[in-house]
Amino acid sequence: MQLRAVADVAKELGVSPFTVRRLIAAGEIRATHIGARILVPTSELERVAADGCGKRRTRRARLSQDGGF
Repeated sequence: MQLRAVADVAKELGVSPFTVRRLIAAGEIRATHIGARILVPTSELERVAADGCGKRRTRRARLSQDGGF
């Protein structure tokens, strides 16, 4: 099993290292702690890359009370 650093995982997924650590804390990405380092198995990186990471947020346009923008 190969392990990847959080920074490498973030770069592969196109997100920040903070986002990767947040997803690990939320249980959405499996990781192994070795000392102070957080490492993600390559198989987990491949799974997350295929499924997408986290929940995508979409912004909705807010309408005023009269229905205009």
